[in-house]
Amino acid sequence: MRKIFNYILFVTSLAFFLTACEKVKDLPYYKLGNPVTLTPSATTLTPQVADSSKTILTLSWTSPHYATDSSNMKYVVEIDSTGRNFAKEVTRTITKNLNTTYTGRDLNTILLNYGYSIGTPVKLDLRVTSSYANNNEKYVSNVATVTITPYSDPSKLSSENTSVTGTAATSTDHSNTFSWSPAFPGYAGTVTYSIQYDSTGKSFAAAQEIFAGSAIYTKSLTQDDMNTTALSSGIPIGNSGSVEYRVKAVTASGATAFSNVVNVTIATFSPVPANLYIVGDATPGGWNNPVPTPSQQFTKLDAYSFSITIGLTSGKSYLFLPVNGDWSHKYGGSTDGVSSGGTLLKDNAVPGSNTPAPAASGVYKIVVNFQTNTYTVTQIAVPSNLYIVGDATAGGWNNPVPTPSQQFTAINNVSYGIVINLTAGKSYLFLPVNGDWSHKYGGSTDGTGGGVLLADNAVPGSNTPAPSTTGLYMIVVNFATNSYTVTPYTGPSNLYIVGDATAGGWNNPVPTPSQQFTQTGTAEFQITIPLTSGKSYLFLPVNGDWSHKFGGSTDGTASGGGQLLADNAVPGSNTPAPATSGNYTIKVNFITMTYTVQ
Repeated sequence: MRKIFNYILFVTSLAFFLTACEKVKDLPYYKLGNPVTLTPSATTLTPQVADSSKTILTLSWTSPHYATDSSNMKYVVEIDSTGRNFAKEVTRTITKNLNTTYTGRDLNTILLNYGYSIGTPVKLDLRVTSSYANNNEKYVSNVATVTITPYSDPSKLSSENTSVTGTAATSTDHSNTFSWSPAFPGYAGTVTYSIQYDSTGKSFAAAQEIFAGSAIYTKSLTQDDMNTTALSSGIPIGNSGSVEYRVKAVTASGATAFSNVVNVTIATFSPVPANLYIVGDATPGGWNNPVPTPSQQFTKLDAYSFSITIGLTSGKSYLFLPVNGDWSHKYGGSTDGVSSGGTLLKDNAVPGSNTPAPAASGVYKIVVNFQTNTYTVTQIAVPSNLYIVGDATAGGWNNPVPTPSQQFTAINNVSYGIVINLTAGKSYLFLPVNGDWSHKYGGSTDGTGGGVLLADNAVPGSNTPAPSTTGLYMIVVNFATNSYTVTPYTGPSNLYIVGDATAGGWNNPVPTPSQQFTQTGTAEFQITIPLTSGKSYLFLPVNGDWSHKFGGSTDGTASGGGQLLADNAVPGSNTPAPATSGNYTIKVNFITMTYTVQ
């Protein structure tokens, strides 16, 4: 029994030994992959807008023959401008497939992001890098070259309404909204949008623009806005016409695209502002805004028209403002508008150089008509001086006349005034040149309340009759309105100054003669007096009496002084003293209703 057991143990051990010494076969060998070969479906492409969503380029490549399933293979497509060695590459990663496709918009976006111009062919280099999914064993393909021409990829424009109307009373109400899709989809830079418009059929030959901004795809317009586009496109007030609109899109690199065109029929109306002012370096007030009033405020002639007569300087320019002190809206034109006039433009349609003044400096009458959407600029013949002669005056018919007693004072660019004693039953004339009978002005009535100004042979042989009552009269001759007035003069015979800016303070009566003016003319007064800065003062026609007063809202030191106000028109803060304390000469003129402080 023992021998049998030992035999079995020996056989078992021998079998185990022989099994443990058997040789194992070699491991399997996996060979390396190969670089792929890239082939484009085309080498020259000129895509159009219609190709935006279509496949226009297919890139195919051979298999790298990696020892793995195709799902574990990765391909990186690289695209860059030819000659840059893929320094600014655009990439796309593909798994499993041996091809990829590009639409017209895919390729166009790449080119636009590189900053290339629309319509100019561009060469692109393309290659494929293959690898395992874990990026091991990378191979770079051959470089293929494709020439592509970038195209315009515009917005799609739509309009809320195809027909609109409005009135001046409802001009601020909503009228229409334009909406559009983004232009150049996929473009990484800023795209700026504006709405262009012109009358239908003109192919935007004289297109005007409404700025919208960037990343904005809608624009709401009021009745006035839509009306302005129609008027600016040449549709007369009170008529209906069709206006074409399109969206202009511009990339940061300058690529431009225009949308489809939409038409809107507009019934125009007259957009008449409540007021109108003139501003500009061609005017006395320059570009200061607010402008001085009333000198640079228009007079409303009727429901549609405004008029102003003002001195304009050649080589300069100006604008019209509906609100004094506000630059939000403006009117103007592209011509000097002399006589034949010009088309009235609004807001952004006004040239950046503004409205040019006439070629010759002078006094002009400007008429702005919001019904005809025009303006005219007509020169006014205004003499440089004016004198009065006649037996109704102290100088009689002697010519030359005595000066300064019978010489008018210039009130503004077109008006002259004088205060003089006139004798009833006599007559007089106005002369532009003292001592010369060549030209004359006058009227057929005594002028009380107004009269038409006549010139030369139109003046009656009996000359201009004096008022029926002898007395002191103020005569104002206006060459812009071609009229003259003769009214009894009610100005003061004396004048005094009171206020804490003076040595006498607000005590009334004031000390005399130190605070009493000297009369230098029939309606002119002057005083030289110390004034304290930060204080104020008034002028009194009667010393010791507060019933009437004169003053102004400025310190009067600016060129041309300040407008003289009376009684309740004088500010409650009174007339401010100059910014610096010192001796000042104050002149008050009741003809021009002005005062100066020098």
